[in-house]
Amino acid sequence: MFVRILLPLLFLVPLVSVAEVCKIIKPINTAVATNNDVHEITFVAYDFKENNCRVVNEKGLKLRHSPYSTFKIPHTLIALETGAVKSIDERIEWDQVKYPAQPYWPNTWKQDQTLKTAFQRSAVWYYQALVPRIEPAQYQKWLAKFHYGNQTFTPGSDQFWLNSEIKISPEEQVGFIVCLLKNNCGVNKNIFSAFEAIALQEQKRDFSLYAKTGTGPLESNNFDGAFEGWYVGYIKGKRGEPVTAFAIYMQAGSFSALQNYRKELALKLLADLGYWNSSL
Repeated sequence: MFVRILLPLLFLVPLVSVAEVCKIIKPINTAVATNNDVHEITFVAYDFKENNCRVVNEKGLKLRHSPYSTFKIPHTLIALETGAVKSIDERIEWDQVKYPAQPYWPNTWKQDQTLKTAFQRSAVWYYQALVPRIEPAQYQKWLAKFHYGNQTFTPGSDQFWLNSEIKISPEEQVGFIVCLLKNNCGVNKNIFSAFEAIALQEQKRDFSLYAKTGTGPLESNNFDGAFEGWYVGYIKGKRGEPVTAFAIYMQAGSFSALQNYRKELALKLLADLGYWNSSL
């Protein structure tokens, strides 16, 4: 019988508490363009200089949702810290029997993967294959250090970040990133550097963008219906100093409605705040 694990909040409290991140909230007055397909938008960006949060939809800050593939951020760090993989280049063969291709899979998933390619292609099966390599106690330890949402999972499950078992709010997503950038949140510096090598998405002028998308159907396994999605990450300046940690969450009538829009809207808001260059 599986036993669900719910960690006490004080099991291993990180040096930067999530509760401290958005003590000062400044609403963003910029109008957010929406349509009938996109709604429930929440955006938060933590300013490392001003120590405040710029927010769209303050009511949504503390609402928890399944992290989906944004969980690849902590999962990558946990895998490297525990030795589940020795490096970002460790290859795992695709077991087509254990992880059969689904109709929605892109072709880039249907092949062997390294940790690097699995993160960048968001290949779910690779991270599912990591679960048996990581002891439940290690998940406990690191989720508590990261103060990651409700920290709930079923030992042995390779679906807990996809099926709404573990949940996290936009504010907690940002709190986790701030913890990583301020004091590594207990992560070895070399491991964090390796993570950044695969998480870097774009560089423009003085800024470097590190981020991960995440998405899933609001109704389990209904891939033709409504979806919810994330874009979570951070931006560093030209000297490698953290500028902002951010998260955007939204719901939409279909996957296609938010597939590109979540990143586009996040970068527009970040550029309006001066954290990103919108032009080449």
